[in-house]
Amino acid sequence: MNPDSASMGTSPRRLDATILEASSVGSTARCRLKGNGRDGVIHGVFDGAISVLLTSGLICLVPEAVERGPLNVTLRLPVGSPKMSSIGVRTGDKATVRGSTLELGNGHRIAFGLAEIYSPGRRFESPVLEANEVAANLEVMRKTALRFGSGAGLGELLALMGPTAKVARGNLNIFASAALPRIVRLEQAFRSEERSALADATRELIGLGPGLTPSSDDMLAGLVLLGLLYAENGGRAQRRSRLIAEVAAAEALGRTTLLSQEYLREAASGRGNEPVMRLCLALLTGGGNSVERETRRVLEIGETSGTDTVLGVVLGTKLCMGGQSGLASREFQ
Repeated sequence: MNPDSASMGTSPRRLDATILEASSVGSTARCRLKGNGRDGVIHGVFDGAISVLLTSGLICLVPEAVERGPLNVTLRLPVGSPKMSSIGVRTGDKATVRGSTLELGNGHRIAFGLAEIYSPGRRFESPVLEANEVAANLEVMRKTALRFGSGAGLGELLALMGPTAKVARGNLNIFASAALPRIVRLEQAFRSEERSALADATRELIGLGPGLTPSSDDMLAGLVLLGLLYAENGGRAQRRSRLIAEVAAAEALGRTTLLSQEYLREAASGRGNEPVMRLCLALLTGGGNSVERETRRVLEIGETSGTDTVLGVVLGTKLCMGGQSGLASREFQ
């Protein structure tokens, strides 16, 4: 879950101190919650999520309307309290794990002992499609994102990756324009399999763009996750996919937001939020209808995060299949 679309707006009704039941806990979040006496603080409060920084790492408290993820603890909120900010905690408030309960500074307690554990699998039950079938699915994804996605981040670059470019570089927004030559260098470095070149190219992109998870980070997370899942299930570019995953996780440290660092680390381990995992599965093993459906679900994530993630999946698929993204030929147009 990427809470970059959260609006603080007017203050929602605050809940009385109570016990909130968690319906699911991501595998990474569960490891970080395990054990008594884990202290932490509220790292950020948004309508869509509350991030908690424990001594063991970051976790995200989200409503059930947000789908499961490795870092997410999904909560059953009372009727009429759909926003996480209604809990009433503030950034900097203390948080402590005691047994199977997370105690928040204002008296709320999160009971997670009986919650289902979400642990995304990297292996597909169905075989990966033939290259021409994946390519057809990829075009469905690209066109769906152009029609229903956001152009505020890097989404406009999707228009340059089709058979014909419909957007001149001079008409791109400031983020997409800045990212274009950097992605071209990333693509060249990916093919070279030179770690230093790949690190340089990745470093140029980390932290670029709007949002709590900046657009280029979301793009890289989609690229890395798709590449690892493709490699894990018998696809091509296995060494390159693992190399860029290692580099992206390493280069993110200290160069972007903590939330982005965590998402890139999860992607580099082949783990993603449920909608993105389903999208990758549909792309590589399903049909056009399922690809369109899952693409639209991912596009609903945040203001720009969903579209930027889809861009990364599209780019990663093209690179892993040995094709050209088309961006190099548009760079100077």
